[in-house]
Amino acid sequence: MKIHRLTLATLALVATGLTACSSTAKQSITSASTTSSVPTSSSVEVSTTTAPPATAAPVTAAPATAAPVTAPPATAAPATAAPAPSYSLYDEVPGPNVPGGHTDPFVSSGTLGNGVYWVSYSGGETMTPSIEVYQAFFGAECISKAAEMSDECLNDIFVLADPFREIDDLAFAEDVFLTVADSNTQRSYWITPDELRTVRASSPSVDDAPGGVFVPFPFLMTVQNGEIVKFEQVWVP
Repeated sequence: MKIHRLTLATLALVATGLTACSSTAKQSITSASTTSSVPTSSSVEVSTTTAPPATAAPVTAAPATAAPVTAPPATAAPATAAPAPSYSLYDEVPGPNVPGGHTDPFVSSGTLGNGVYWVSYSGGETMTPSIEVYQAFFGAECISKAAEMSDECLNDIFVLADPFREIDDLAFAEDVFLTVADSNTQRSYWITPDELRTVRASSPSVDDAPGGVFVPFPFLMTVQNGEIVKFEQVWVP
């Protein structure tokens, strides 16, 4: 009977242990159930939360560097002036080229246009000579024009006495090609505007100047852009 009592005690202990285990298991199950009752969305949020992308600094494309546009100068570059003749006073030079037909006609007033004119020189200022402008005819035109005027073509030159024009404000260019003719040899010599004034008023500034004295032969005058660029004395019989 003692053994039976122990067995019963043992059974009681076992039953108590089982009850405790059942309670613990129940608590575990309850705990597990509680854990599994967390909303699925919360679990998703945790697992799928993505950090916001780092905002990259905007890439600014470097502006294309256009080839510099060179604006044309407001003022055009000045034309290169012809150098002054490299002559010494009274150097011999080629004589003037007289036109084959006639010199250019001229207007009675206003600016004298570009052209070649027949003139007589009567002094004036150094750079603004006093001149009279005429029209001259040569060769076949000399003959026809003289006949038209009931006159005669002498020495292949016919100069209309009228009309003519007096001018004293047409300037020599700085590099004017100016010559005088030797009455004895018919050769041409280069001089300056100052020497032209000097030799007309008195004697040449050079003792051995060809010809020795000034002879009032006519001049073939070339005008360009309102200036006298050539003033060449023409030997005439």
